[in-house]
Amino acid sequence: MARDILVLVEHSDGELDSIGSQLLAIGSRLSREMKTKLVAAAIGYQMENVVNALRCHPIDRVLVVDNPDLSLAGAEVQAHVFAEMARQIDPGLVLMGYSLVGMELAPAVASKLGVNALTNCVNLEVRDHALTVTRPVFDGTMHAEIALEENGTTVVALQKGSPIATIPSAKQAVVQTIPIDVNSIPSRSRVLQIIEEARGDVDLGKAELIVAVGRGIGDKDKIRFTAELAEALGGVLACSRPVVDVGWMPRECQVGASGKSVAPKVYVACGISGAIQHLAGMRDSKRIIAINKDRNAPIFQVAHIGVVGDLFEIIPALTKAAQASRTR
Repeated sequence: MARDILVLVEHSDGELDSIGSQLLAIGSRLSREMKTKLVAAAIGYQMENVVNALRCHPIDRVLVVDNPDLSLAGAEVQAHVFAEMARQIDPGLVLMGYSLVGMELAPAVASKLGVNALTNCVNLEVRDHALTVTRPVFDGTMHAEIALEENGTTVVALQKGSPIATIPSAKQAVVQTIPIDVNSIPSRSRVLQIIEEARGDVDLGKAELIVAVGRGIGDKDKIRFTAELAEALGGVLACSRPVVDVGWMPRECQVGASGKSVAPKVYVACGISGAIQHLAGMRDSKRIIAINKDRNAPIFQVAHIGVVGDLFEIIPALTKAAQASRTR
């Protein structure tokens, strides 16, 4: 697979998304190991700031589609544009993030290109002269390692991980504007408006200690036990997706693939089974403490400390000990 590596870059308000920077760092490493070129593809409207941000990365070429019709483009249109950009260079590997955007685009782009797609991947490396992808299977209880075909093209969507430092480079990326008639692309849906959710008082991404609650807590009224523990520890309260889906906590508190990605010093998971979508958002925490009555819960596979038992015995005891420690 000596052909170019293409990274589909996500951005917002003129700035690269953190997962885009992560993919560029991974793509740069792979391009050096494989002795090939790294190409970034970005689409949208008024792309000057995004292009300038991409120049800070060790990229050989930047492909840009800058069109006002892309300011509110749906996934159908975006997939068509990205696929057309990929056809321009015939890459051996197409990288994108396993984000809300990537979940929708990866299979669509792969389908339009007539190639394979591997999503929800956690690692990508050259091993024994073959590009090897690692992805979870059986609800995260095992991992499969897949060697890609040397002469084929594969779309790979990687989970968001810890930020990777950008290696300084003297490369001056060649910027190429791709002319695509976006308005003529057929679409069965239209994006009418993008409404941002109200931001909370606490930024989970910056929290050093997080206490997260899952459906194992039983009901909404019992969330107060985990809230008291978070307060006693000087941390913030978060939750898994099922807690948001039933309306017990707001979406801004959700950790996971479809919520926030966090990497605090301490992450306390209370009554969280450990579905792969949740692990994707917190597996980079420095210290993971899991409390669950099910000793076979997948969360224990990533936990540094696991406690099997009744939440309503363990959490109040921890809260009492933390409160006593703070008053000494």
